[in-house]
Amino acid sequence: MATFRIHEDLEKENRVLAAKSAAIVVGSKQQPQQQQQQFQQRSTLGVLIPLTNTGRSEVQIAGEKAVLKDPKLKIKPTAVIKPKADEKSTVTVVQAKAVPKQPSEPYKTFQVYDESKENESAVPKKDDSLHEAKREPLQELKNAELLTPMSVGDSFSPMSVDKSVIQVEDTSLVPRNDRERFFEVEEYQLDILAYLKEAEKRHRPKPAYMKKQPDINHSMRTILVDWLVEVCEEYRLQSETLCLAISYIDRFLSFMSVVRAKLQLVGTAAMFIAAKYEEIYPPDVGEFVYITDDTYTKTQVLRMEQLILKVLGFDLSVPTTLVFTTVYCVMNDVPDKVKNMCMYLCELSLLDADPFLTYLPSKISAGALALSRYTLDLPIWSRMLETNTDYQLEDLKDIILDLNKVHQKVESLGQQAIQEKFKGSKYMQVATIPATELSEETFDNMCKSFAAISSAAAEAEASTISTTTVTGSALNQKDSMREMMSSLLFV
Repeated sequence: MATFRIHEDLEKENRVLAAKSAAIVVGSKQQPQQQQQQFQQRSTLGVLIPLTNTGRSEVQIAGEKAVLKDPKLKIKPTAVIKPKADEKSTVTVVQAKAVPKQPSEPYKTFQVYDESKENESAVPKKDDSLHEAKREPLQELKNAELLTPMSVGDSFSPMSVDKSVIQVEDTSLVPRNDRERFFEVEEYQLDILAYLKEAEKRHRPKPAYMKKQPDINHSMRTILVDWLVEVCEEYRLQSETLCLAISYIDRFLSFMSVVRAKLQLVGTAAMFIAAKYEEIYPPDVGEFVYITDDTYTKTQVLRMEQLILKVLGFDLSVPTTLVFTTVYCVMNDVPDKVKNMCMYLCELSLLDADPFLTYLPSKISAGALALSRYTLDLPIWSRMLETNTDYQLEDLKDIILDLNKVHQKVESLGQQAIQEKFKGSKYMQVATIPATELSEETFDNMCKSFAAISSAAAEAEASTISTTTVTGSALNQKDSMREMMSSLLFV
């Protein structure tokens, strides 16, 4: 705490001034005895005053003028040390009359407000033991609290709000997020879906690009995807960011050959681009360098980012499987558990480039939705789904069987990041639901039964329409006859 003291020890100041008298007057050869006695006396104020051209100080001149103007005003004469001709430096000391010493009170101090002290006392100090140890990639943020630019601390500041008074609004009545509410506009659903299906064909990676890669293979890509899933979970990124990053990687590798030492750099730069495109507060480039355990530098990540953007032609708005899943679930009012299971199966398809790169994202989402319904003991398909997705059940046979194979062997996979992600309560623990065996014969039988049910429903609908038409025609005939009879009666 800063303090100030009012000093009134006059004798001590006299001793200090006397000791420094030799330093104040510079260049003088010998001081007269009268001048030395003047320095030993107590002076209230000692000021260096510049001399004018006449050799007198401005204070003297001003005093003389004041006396001339006002004869009643009395100004005490001041002692002035005038420089001699042979002296090198000129110093003028104005010496006032000594003031008699008065009994001084004990030292009085007053406190100065220091805001930092109050904050330190109000806010408990956090334990920095987490930061003392050496950081390891993908380990620190599990224990540390993730802060965003909009985070508010618990320190007491003028903008602090009493949290006990805040009334938390119940948002349980809002069933969907912003992305889903965007697709709820019924007037534009079909137009949006048609545009997305057109865009997925324009921005599609080459299915067999791995055959032209001299130094990498499918297993390396699978390890990279699993690592990117861990990165997204560690930094709490959106699932759409993950899907976009993997899409950028596949599109980049379709045109550029990469050595295995740079494959992780490609994945890191692709995730950096996807985060800046999708996230509100994307991680800094330094965080992406850190998660690679400083294998690459910031310059390398930024140069790879430029190369990826140049190869992709800056076409970053690509429809992914998550986009189509959201559209299908909104249009058909799919339950949340079925939706989470569909997202789980779609992310499992990201691990294997072969055979899932041969399918369009819209078809993968439709197949995952059908398999999710079958796994949760629901009808595998419906006429409304067939109309909204524009896929018949027979068209989804290959993708459904491939997804079922991946779902059955998920426990034996070496990469478990996706499984751990969907075991959380956020996704209703759909990863813990066992896979259902689905053979080709079983699927063919389901297709036949669904076709029979659909044809019967179509016939019933057609008969209803025809009956309504006939009834309407008969009513029209009756109305015409009534009009004719009424005209005859009133002729």
